[in-house]
Amino acid sequence: MKSHRLLDGRRVDLVECNARQKAFLADLQKMARQDVSYFEVYRAAIGPGSPALHGRDRIDRRVVESPLYLVARDIATRAGIRQGLVLAPEHENERPTAPRDASMISVAQTADVIGITRAAIYKAIEKGALEAIRIGNVTVVSRASADAYRQRRESLDRPEPRARARQMSHRSETRRQRHADSPVGRAAVS
Repeated sequence: MKSHRLLDGRRVDLVECNARQKAFLADLQKMARQDVSYFEVYRAAIGPGSPALHGRDRIDRRVVESPLYLVARDIATRAGIRQGLVLAPEHENERPTAPRDASMISVAQTADVIGITRAAIYKAIEKGALEAIRIGNVTVVSRASADAYRQRRESLDRPEPRARARQMSHRSETRRQRHADSPVGRAAVS
């Protein structure tokens, strides 16, 4: 990799990057191709301990303008766009239509709230089980809809009280039968 074109169209020259830095960028691209969570790619790209920070704790102008940082951040941003978590530059004009309150959450946040995969969230949206809107390339879900969906799932996972009582009595009967069939149980009966 000798150069990289950023989302804004600028070309970044990577000739000055050493082999370790180029391997770091290649690893980030691999993570993005493998659909590793945007948040993990972002953390690896420019989070604490990232080679893009050049061993520093803080980000300053020199770090932000360095080719390694620019490309690492660009790779992470592209992963976020692909995963529908970051608004693509061509949809920037739609940003004002996005709700400003906390009533809408990302698909990734919805998956965490409900406890299912992002793919399952998209299927639930398609079926109409979750209320969502699309802003450019990003899908956001109604927080109230996500909470209601989670509650419905939880209520389906819990058996009704009578069914639970029947299950318990069946288990007790099964245990009694096993005990009666065991040598200890037979000795107690005779």
